[in-house]
Amino acid sequence: MGHADVRVQRLQHRHGDLDTWRRRLPVRDDADQAPDRRQRIGLSMTSAHTPRASADARARGISAVLALTLLATPIAHAIDIGAHAPDFDLPRLGSDTHLHLADLRGKVVLIDFWASWCGPCREALPQYDKLYGELARTDFEIVAVNLDEDVADAKKFLGAHPVRYPIALGSAGAVPKLFGLIGMPTSYLVDRNGVVRLSYQGFKPQDLDTLRTTIGKLAKETSHAQ
Repeated sequence: MGHADVRVQRLQHRHGDLDTWRRRLPVRDDADQAPDRRQRIGLSMTSAHTPRASADARARGISAVLALTLLATPIAHAIDIGAHAPDFDLPRLGSDTHLHLADLRGKVVLIDFWASWCGPCREALPQYDKLYGELARTDFEIVAVNLDEDVADAKKFLGAHPVRYPIALGSAGAVPKLFGLIGMPTSYLVDRNGVVRLSYQGFKPQDLDTLRTTIGKLAKETSHAQ
Protein backbone atom coordinates (compact mmCIF):
# COMPACT_ATOMS: atom_id res chain seq x y z
CA MET A 1 0.00 0.00 0.00
CA GLY A 2 1.41 3.36 -1.03
CA HIS A 3 1.90 6.40 1.17
CA ALA A 4 -1.02 8.17 -0.49
CA ASP A 5 -3.34 5.23 0.28
CA VAL A 6 -2.31 5.41 3.92
CA ARG A 7 -3.19 9.10 3.94
CA VAL A 8 -6.62 8.31 2.52
CA GLN A 9 -7.24 5.66 5.15
CA ARG A 10 -6.21 8.00 7.94
CA LEU A 11 -8.52 10.71 6.66
CA GLN A 12 -11.42 8.30 6.29
CA HIS A 13 -10.78 6.75 9.69
CA ARG A 14 -10.78 10.15 11.36
CA HIS A 15 -13.56 11.87 9.42
CA GLY A 16 -15.67 9.20 7.76
CA ASP A 17 -16.42 8.36 4.17
CA LEU A 18 -16.36 11.11 1.56
CA ASP A 19 -20.00 10.49 0.62
CA THR A 20 -21.02 11.15 4.21
CA TRP A 21 -19.28 14.51 4.17
CA ARG A 22 -20.83 15.36 0.81
CA ARG A 23 -24.28 14.85 2.34
CA ARG A 24 -23.33 17.13 5.23
CA LEU A 25 -22.12 19.94 2.98
CA PRO A 26 -24.45 22.92 3.48
CA VAL A 27 -26.02 24.11 0.23
CA ARG A 28 -27.16 27.69 -0.15
CA ASP A 29 -29.98 28.33 -2.59
CA ASP A 30 -30.07 32.12 -2.22
CA ALA A 31 -29.73 34.13 -5.40
CA ASP A 32 -26.39 35.66 -4.54
CA GLN A 33 -24.64 32.29 -4.20
CA ALA A 34 -21.87 32.24 -6.78
CA PRO A 35 -22.59 29.36 -9.25
CA ASP A 36 -18.92 28.85 -10.04
CA ARG A 37 -18.17 28.30 -6.35
CA ARG A 38 -20.64 25.43 -6.17
CA GLN A 39 -19.25 24.05 -9.42
CA ARG A 40 -15.72 24.10 -8.01
CA ILE A 41 -16.89 22.31 -4.87
CA GLY A 42 -18.74 19.70 -6.90
CA LEU A 43 -15.83 19.12 -9.25
CA SER A 44 -13.35 18.70 -6.43
CA MET A 45 -15.55 16.08 -4.77
CA THR A 46 -16.43 14.25 -7.98
CA SER A 47 -12.87 14.00 -9.22
CA ALA A 48 -11.79 12.65 -5.87
CA HIS A 49 -14.43 9.91 -5.83
CA THR A 50 -14.32 8.38 -9.32
CA PRO A 51 -13.10 4.77 -9.45
CA ARG A 52 -10.10 5.70 -11.57
CA ALA A 53 -9.03 8.60 -9.36
CA SER A 54 -5.61 8.23 -7.80
CA ALA A 55 -5.12 7.94 -4.06
CA ASP A 56 -3.51 11.36 -4.07
CA ALA A 57 -6.62 12.86 -5.66
CA ARG A 58 -8.87 11.12 -3.15
CA ALA A 59 -6.79 12.44 -0.27
CA ARG A 60 -6.93 15.96 -1.65
CA GLY A 61 -10.66 15.63 -2.23
CA ILE A 62 -11.40 14.50 1.31
CA SER A 63 -9.29 17.34 2.72
CA ALA A 64 -11.09 19.86 0.52
CA VAL A 65 -14.52 18.64 1.58
CA LEU A 66 -13.55 18.69 5.25
CA ALA A 67 -12.33 22.26 4.92
CA LEU A 68 -15.65 23.22 3.36
CA THR A 69 -17.82 21.47 5.94
CA LEU A 70 -16.60 23.21 9.04
CA LEU A 71 -19.88 24.75 10.10
CA ALA A 72 -22.95 22.67 10.80
CA THR A 73 -25.19 25.73 11.22
CA PRO A 74 -26.62 26.98 7.90
CA ILE A 75 -25.78 30.58 7.00
CA ALA A 76 -27.84 33.20 5.26
CA HIS A 77 -25.39 35.52 3.50
CA ALA A 78 -21.63 35.86 3.25
CA ILE A 79 -20.11 39.29 3.86
CA ASP A 80 -19.95 41.21 0.60
CA ILE A 81 -17.17 43.45 -0.64
CA GLY A 82 -18.09 46.99 0.37
CA ALA A 83 -20.01 45.92 3.48
CA HIS A 84 -18.87 46.78 6.99
CA ALA A 85 -17.17 43.90 8.78
CA PRO A 86 -19.23 42.70 11.76
CA ASP A 87 -17.72 43.76 15.06
CA PHE A 88 -16.54 41.09 17.48
CA ASP A 89 -14.98 40.80 20.90
CA LEU A 90 -13.09 37.52 21.34
CA PRO A 91 -10.67 36.06 23.90
CA ARG A 92 -7.04 36.34 22.89
CA LEU A 93 -4.97 33.16 22.94
CA GLY A 94 -2.29 33.21 25.62
CA SER A 95 -3.70 36.27 27.37
CA ASP A 96 -6.46 37.36 29.72
CA THR A 97 -7.35 40.17 27.32
CA HIS A 98 -9.85 40.28 24.47
CA LEU A 99 -9.51 41.30 20.83
CA HIS A 100 -12.15 43.86 19.91
CA LEU A 101 -12.32 44.59 16.18
CA ALA A 102 -13.66 48.10 16.80
CA ASP A 103 -10.44 48.94 18.65
CA LEU A 104 -8.56 48.47 15.37
CA ARG A 105 -10.60 51.07 13.49
CA GLY A 106 -8.12 53.36 11.74
CA LYS A 107 -5.90 50.43 10.73
CA VAL A 108 -5.99 48.09 7.75
CA VAL A 109 -6.89 44.67 9.16
CA LEU A 110 -6.65 41.17 7.71
CA ILE A 111 -9.11 38.85 9.47
CA ASP A 112 -8.17 35.22 8.88
CA PHE A 113 -10.35 32.29 9.97
CA TRP A 114 -8.32 29.11 10.43
CA ALA A 115 -7.96 25.79 12.25
CA SER A 116 -4.95 23.60 12.92
CA TRP A 117 -6.44 20.61 11.04
CA CYS A 118 -6.98 22.64 7.85
CA GLY A 119 -4.13 22.03 5.40
CA PRO A 120 -4.41 25.32 3.46
CA CYS A 121 -4.65 27.19 6.79
CA ARG A 122 -1.39 25.63 7.92
CA GLU A 123 0.19 26.81 4.69
CA ALA A 124 -1.26 30.31 4.97
CA LEU A 125 -0.28 31.23 8.53
CA PRO A 126 3.52 31.34 7.99
CA GLN A 127 3.00 33.32 4.78
CA TYR A 128 0.78 35.84 6.57
CA ASP A 129 3.36 36.08 9.35
CA LYS A 130 6.01 36.96 6.77
CA LEU A 131 3.69 39.61 5.33
CA TYR A 132 3.05 40.92 8.84
CA GLY A 133 6.78 41.34 9.37
CA GLU A 134 7.22 43.15 6.07
CA LEU A 135 4.47 45.65 6.90
CA ALA A 136 5.22 46.07 10.60
CA ARG A 137 5.79 49.82 10.30
CA THR A 138 2.49 50.51 8.56
CA ASP A 139 -0.97 50.80 10.09
CA PHE A 140 -1.63 47.13 9.37
CA GLU A 141 -2.81 44.38 11.67
CA ILE A 142 -3.69 40.72 11.32
CA VAL A 143 -6.24 39.01 13.53
CA ALA A 144 -6.31 35.24 13.11
CA VAL A 145 -9.55 33.76 14.45
CA ASN A 146 -8.96 30.16 15.45
CA LEU A 147 -11.89 27.74 15.18
CA ASP A 148 -10.40 24.57 16.67
CA GLU A 149 -12.86 22.85 19.01
CA ASP A 150 -9.97 22.11 21.36
CA VAL A 151 -7.70 25.10 21.98
CA ALA A 152 -4.88 22.66 22.78
CA ASP A 153 -4.72 21.80 19.07
CA ALA A 154 -4.17 25.46 18.19
CA LYS A 155 -1.52 25.82 20.87
CA LYS A 156 0.30 22.73 19.64
CA PHE A 157 0.39 23.98 16.05
CA LEU A 158 1.47 27.48 17.03
CA GLY A 159 4.13 26.04 19.31
CA ALA A 160 5.73 24.45 16.25
CA HIS A 161 4.87 27.33 13.89
CA PRO A 162 4.71 30.56 15.92
CA VAL A 163 3.32 33.76 14.45
CA ARG A 164 3.78 37.35 15.61
CA TYR A 165 0.23 38.54 15.13
CA PRO A 166 -2.61 38.02 17.64
CA ILE A 167 -4.78 34.91 17.72
CA ALA A 168 -8.42 35.17 18.75
CA LEU A 169 -10.49 32.19 19.89
CA GLY A 170 -13.78 32.00 18.02
CA SER A 171 -14.99 28.40 18.10
CA ALA A 172 -17.48 28.93 20.92
CA GLY A 173 -19.14 32.05 19.56
CA ALA A 174 -21.28 33.32 16.71
CA VAL A 175 -18.53 35.17 14.83
CA PRO A 176 -18.18 32.61 11.99
CA LYS A 177 -21.92 32.86 11.35
CA LEU A 178 -21.78 36.67 11.42
CA PHE A 179 -19.19 36.55 8.66
CA GLY A 180 -21.12 33.95 6.65
CA LEU A 181 -18.27 31.47 6.83
CA ILE A 182 -18.67 28.35 4.69
CA GLY A 183 -15.17 26.90 5.02
CA MET A 184 -11.54 27.56 5.81
CA PRO A 185 -9.32 29.29 5.34
CA THR A 186 -11.40 32.40 4.73
CA SER A 187 -9.91 35.86 5.06
CA TYR A 188 -11.21 39.41 4.81
CA LEU A 189 -9.17 42.56 4.25
CA VAL A 190 -10.82 45.46 6.05
CA ASP A 191 -9.92 49.10 5.43
CA ARG A 192 -9.35 51.87 8.00
CA ASN A 193 -13.08 52.51 8.20
CA GLY A 194 -14.09 48.90 8.81
CA VAL A 195 -15.21 48.18 5.24
CA VAL A 196 -14.41 44.83 3.60
CA ARG A 197 -12.29 45.49 0.50
CA LEU A 198 -11.01 42.00 -0.36
CA SER A 199 -12.02 38.48 0.59
CA TYR A 200 -10.47 35.08 -0.08
CA GLN A 201 -11.84 31.57 0.33
CA GLY A 202 -8.94 29.17 0.40
CA PHE A 203 -5.30 30.13 0.11
CA LYS A 204 -3.13 30.56 -2.97
CA PRO A 205 0.43 31.91 -2.60
CA GLN A 206 -0.01 33.88 -5.82
CA ASP A 207 -2.70 35.98 -4.12
CA LEU A 208 -0.13 37.46 -1.73
CA ASP A 209 1.12 40.02 -4.26
CA THR A 210 -2.40 41.37 -4.77
CA LEU A 211 -2.95 41.39 -1.02
CA ARG A 212 0.32 43.24 -0.38
CA THR A 213 -0.43 45.84 -3.05
CA THR A 214 -3.97 46.41 -1.79
CA ILE A 215 -2.80 46.82 1.80
CA GLY A 216 -0.36 49.49 0.63
CA LYS A 217 -3.12 51.38 -1.17
CA LEU A 218 -5.55 51.15 1.73
CA ALA A 219 -2.91 52.36 4.17
CA LYS A 220 -2.78 55.64 2.22
CA GLU A 221 -6.52 56.21 2.42
CA THR A 222 -8.11 58.54 4.95
CA SER A 223 -9.57 57.09 8.12
CA HIS A 224 -12.86 58.38 9.50
CA ALA A 225 -12.11 56.90 12.90
CA GLN A 226 -12.51 59.29 15.79
